[in-house]
Amino acid sequence: MRNYDRINALPPHRIAEKHAHIIGGGLAGLAAAAFLATDASMPGGNITIYETLPVMGGSMDAADHAKGGYTSRGERELETYMECLWYLCSKVPSLRIPGLTVLDETHQANLRQPITSHFRLMEKQGRLYDYSGPFMSADDAKRMLELQLTPEIELEMKTVTDWFSPAFIHSVFWLCWSTKLAFRDYHSLMEVRRYVQRFMMMDYGLPQNRGILHTEFNEYDSVIKPLYVWLKTLGVGFRAGTTVTDIATRDTGGETLATGLTLSDHTGVRHVPLSRDDLVFFTSGSLTQNAAMGTTDTAAKFDRDTTDRGCFTVWEKLAARDRKFGRPAAFISSVEASNWMSFFPTITSDPTLFDYLEKKTGDKAGTGGAVTIVDSSWGISFVPYSKYFPDQPADVNLLWAYGQSSGVPGDFIKKPMRDCTGAELFSELLYHCGLEDRIPGILAHSQVSTCMMPYITSQFMPRKIADRPTVIPVGCVNLAFIGQFVELPGDVVFTVETSVRTAMMAVWGLTGLDKPMIPIHEPAYDLRVIVASLKATLGIGEITPENLGTIALASPPLPALLAFVNALPKPDA
Repeated sequence: MRNYDRINALPPHRIAEKHAHIIGGGLAGLAAAAFLATDASMPGGNITIYETLPVMGGSMDAADHAKGGYTSRGERELETYMECLWYLCSKVPSLRIPGLTVLDETHQANLRQPITSHFRLMEKQGRLYDYSGPFMSADDAKRMLELQLTPEIELEMKTVTDWFSPAFIHSVFWLCWSTKLAFRDYHSLMEVRRYVQRFMMMDYGLPQNRGILHTEFNEYDSVIKPLYVWLKTLGVGFRAGTTVTDIATRDTGGETLATGLTLSDHTGVRHVPLSRDDLVFFTSGSLTQNAAMGTTDTAAKFDRDTTDRGCFTVWEKLAARDRKFGRPAAFISSVEASNWMSFFPTITSDPTLFDYLEKKTGDKAGTGGAVTIVDSSWGISFVPYSKYFPDQPADVNLLWAYGQSSGVPGDFIKKPMRDCTGAELFSELLYHCGLEDRIPGILAHSQVSTCMMPYITSQFMPRKIADRPTVIPVGCVNLAFIGQFVELPGDVVFTVETSVRTAMMAVWGLTGLDKPMIPIHEPAYDLRVIVASLKATLGIGEITPENLGTIALASPPLPALLAFVNALPKPDA
């Protein structure tokens, strides 16, 4: 973003007379409140956030449970071009260091502890998987190029296996890339294409996890908590333990107006009437909806219930009234395909595993990023952390892991992942790391929280472009959609950047804020990035006519090539 565009916009007309109702206290909802109070100059007391859970943060909810160890349902990949996220973090004061922001704190953390992996893929109980050479076959490289040149409308409802060869899912590219982002071969080809284009600058450092950033601690303590504390000082109101069960709308003269909210809390059910001056920001889906936790000795429940799916159910009610609100069924109709499990061991006074991993991988905890076990039936990837919580004792080691296939038997624990206790999940991981003989001793010092998430990859399911609503659907006067189930042309879902960008677009749009939108990073139009990506993909040090010819770069379909060239952005004035 140009410094010329970093302006303080004039307050929108009558902004002090308007009120904001934000449904969902995750990052998208908190970001919307921040942009309303600062960029749009809305008084903080006019902003209310409704959240079903007792705490804010949504899916970013890592916590310390004194008796049950630490918990963390998810792990996030950050990078430097998440411009909306870093814009938000530049506003939020650090809770630890007076005078610094969350952005300053994060920048310093990555200077002290940059991520570079020397052991990205593991196999055969602790051995390094050979990922030297080309990232994929010449045939699949050609298909990848053709994918970039194909109009998106032609990719609707297609999957990865519809496009690439059967060998592609065993390629180094897919092993590193899909496990970092939680893609499966039956997921949306359209979303894969968007990801490849959006993060092309990271291709050449893919096996080393280069370009990945991290926060000082877990994302709750590093981002959500300081954001929440700051918003409270601005006067923003929080209604925890409150569920919005419906949004009433009325269509008149081509306009759609949100006219009321139905709320449910410990006092019962009540209705809140809305006027044109009441702006509604609706988080239309949650990746951790109906998630259930397990412990060291108990398995997490797999919640398949469809009668109450929180914000998804509210979205279904809206979509049933008007097609412009999208088609949630495309995403939430197959929990067998959209689930995975995570587990989070807390190991006290036993450095066996972490000493072993540091010696094995050459990476100290917190510096290597994710390790994927390529021959795991559950598709396990794991991340060892250094100091993940501010109050974490020196003799406590923490590790986050997830498995992409919860319905098949393990290789050591001979039953499906979804039926396993935390101890059994951790045992499977220790077996694959080559520590089978040390499992009882390590478990004796461990507590393991687990989480089954039925909808964690629902946003990746095959779809049509119109299945996700736009941030402000056509005709909507005071209703906007935010979060991971919103259509963002040129950008991707399943990132914290998506949550923040949709909130920014919603606030700018509904308030009429006259301020330039932060542009989406477009590395696919940078020739330097394209060249580096080609070299990495083909496993070559120099591009020549001979090796370039292996993917027929010189003869793509002319209409597709022209479409790509004509889509190049105009240079700045």
